[in-house]
Amino acid sequence: MTNYIAVELTEFEKKMSGYIMLFNYRMTNLCVKAEPTALLPVTVALDSSEYNFEDVAVTMRPDEFTFDVYPKNQNNLQAIVRGVEEMHPEFKMEVKTEKQDDGKEIHHVVYTMPDVDKTRRDLINETSKIFHKECLAKLNVCYVKQQTQMSEAFEHLSASDVDEAKDSLKKIYEESKKQADKLLDAKLQETEEAYQHYLEGKKDDNQKDGSGFDVTKAMKLPQQ
Repeated sequence: MTNYIAVELTEFEKKMSGYIMLFNYRMTNLCVKAEPTALLPVTVALDSSEYNFEDVAVTMRPDEFTFDVYPKNQNNLQAIVRGVEEMHPEFKMEVKTEKQDDGKEIHHVVYTMPDVDKTRRDLINETSKIFHKECLAKLNVCYVKQQTQMSEAFEHLSASDVDEAKDSLKKIYEESKKQADKLLDAKLQETEEAYQHYLEGKKDDNQKDGSGFDVTKAMKLPQQ
């Protein structure tokens, strides 16, 4: 394989990886669980300047559906809240206060992912499939364009070198499509798990009255 072909294949692989990274980024921001990457695009406006979220806040993840955000500077709390709300208005927000041993109060924000009910599940699944379809289209266009670009060089190569180059090109393309398919499958599975989590929560709520008393026990129903 010539150096030219090797370089072209490397560049092609970088382009395909870029499309997969973009697809993954878009899928991550269809928030189902509290994935830290969902906060990466958040910017915080302070003193006429924009700061990356991680520069002004520390994030903890007490469970897979919750972020606990602590400002590095308590004075920046409201600006952080505005930044997150602008990027993710769907997050449920609650400001909490903790008292330290020295009596000082620390404010932090707890963000809970929205419930994945049937409507939200269907919306996320539909959007995920649209993003997946768009990604595959970009991969295909890039593949066809690369084949055309390399066709002139093929005229000056041996048949064995041409076959090797074409096989390598196709392998990169097929592997990229598999990565996209895996990302879609993972998102659909994650969404279904969150939907089942929601249904379990509703089931528990239906077993209790407004005071939190377990209705099934009051009715002496057998427990599972």
